[in-house]
Amino acid sequence: MTGGDWRERKRDATRQRLSDAAFELFEDRGYDATPVSDVAAHAGVSVPTFYKYFADKEHVVLPPQDQGWIVALLESTPADQPLPERIRLGLQSMIAALPPERHAELLRRWRLVLTVPVLRRRSMEREMASVQVLLDHLDVDPTSSDGAADTVVVAACMNASTTSFLRWAAGDGERSLAQFVDEAFEALRSI
Repeated sequence: MTGGDWRERKRDATRQRLSDAAFELFEDRGYDATPVSDVAAHAGVSVPTFYKYFADKEHVVLPPQDQGWIVALLESTPADQPLPERIRLGLQSMIAALPPERHAELLRRWRLVLTVPVLRRRSMEREMASVQVLLDHLDVDPTSSDGAADTVVVAACMNASTTSFLRWAAGDGERSLAQFVDEAFEALRSI
């Protein structure tokens, strides 16, 4: 075992401990009633240590995304399919690849997003960032007529994705996330 591996495992364990403490307190007290200092104390670390791992409480629930994943998912789908279908297939592929414990973690996160306004706004910011990544990847010129249409389609698909996660959380995960994705994209096809 190298020193770097040990340090990385220690960092991962501390991040997980902070995340677990935060979610436990958010669920017990509520998101708004839980200060960072209580999360740090509950995890057995200092407040500055919390901020080494998370910029704020919002980032515990919705951490910054590596937007490369969305391009990789799109690239893994058949290029001859319509764009909404490619995005739907990419989302379904991502969901299928998630281990069961990640489903539980995602449900926990999206339950909070569903009920906390600041987290809803953050989820919309992430959605718009995903739209921009896809538009950049597809080399869309938003000033052209085709670009305007592509922008609307991509934004609608990303909103359908966010809506799927929110509906899944509202249903407390009783139905599969994949079903909600299919329903949202079916709704897009029907308009």
